Amino acid sequence: MAEKEKWYHRSYVQEVVFFIAMFILTMAHEWIELNTFTDFLKGLLFFLILYGQAQFHRFFVFPLFLKREYVRYALISFFFISIGALLHYLVNSYWIYPRFYKDINVIESFIYHFVICTVNTMTILSLFLIRQYSRELQLRNQDQMLLSEMHIKFLHAQLNPHFIFNMFNNLYGVSLTDPQRVPDLILKLSNLMRYQLENGNNTKVSLEEEIRFIENYIAMEKERIGKRCQILFRFPENRDQLKQYQIAPLILITIVENAFKHSQTISQKWFVSIDIAFVDHSLNVNIRNSLSMDLLEKESMGVGLKNIQKRLELLYKGHYQFQSSHEGTEYRTNLIIDLNCL
Repeated sequence: MAEKEKWYHRSYVQEVVFFIAMFILTMAHEWIELNTFTDFLKGLLFFLILYGQAQFHRFFVFPLFLKREYVRYALISFFFISIGALLHYLVNSYWIYPRFYKDINVIESFIYHFVICTVNTMTILSLFLIRQYSRELQLRNQDQMLLSEMHIKFLHAQLNPHFIFNMFNNLYGVSLTDPQRVPDLILKLSNLMRYQLENGNNTKVSLEEEIRFIENYIAMEKERIGKRCQILFRFPENRDQLKQYQIAPLILITIVENAFKHSQTISQKWFVSIDIAFVDHSLNVNIRNSLSMDLLEKESMGVGLKNIQKRLELLYKGHYQFQSSHEGTEYRTNLIIDLNCL
């Protein structure tokens, strides 16, 4: 399972700290005059109106800007900032500072509050965007570290002499029995290596590229163990549909490679079944593989899945389901990812 999130990294804790810090900064010039509890409540209400208006803009208005609906964003922003300015003016003039606003022109006072609300909204929104960017950068760096570790380990496994010897030995055998298949197998092996080198460090790739990579990997495994192992691979054949979605690279190959790695048995039926499907814009990956009794007795059976669990938590937190279990000598892995969240 993913590592437990530290309490000070939780979003609600950061929101509370951010609120207190902004309150102190906003009311810093008023602290000398806050002599009574009533004065403190007035200052708190003054800040709550500003903060609430800015947070409303952050959650409900600013998404229009992200969707590039600029005219609608400008009009709605003007409307709600005007409401915030009017509310702020009424509270100030009738309760917080009634004497101060008694002789001030209403229009000038409203413009003053409109400017305050606008500046405050921009300030809080800017700080929020900076904080969000910092968090996303931190998550991206963590993901890149995990991805690099997975990439190096997987590449090392594929480039070790044993793997290369088996692949070329298989190619040699095919060249004697069915030479017409050799160019295609060499191309698949080349694409397998090239994909890892070229796309391994990218933040995302098309789902079509990722599945083609897995397809090449399974083709090589079929040449290596296909006669001894029953291999079944099903996936959506609509390439246009696959190209519409993107996914983090090498996130599926880990569970695929894990299935082949632990599927070998002697006394039981040896098989690997991989089923990839779409369900309501979600990627659903179901893998079943045979499992020897020796591996069932080892506590380290799930060690190879820890990195993918960490990456899923970093990249798809709240938008994925990952389960693995075994029944008898059959191991099952199920992964569901909401592809609209990346």
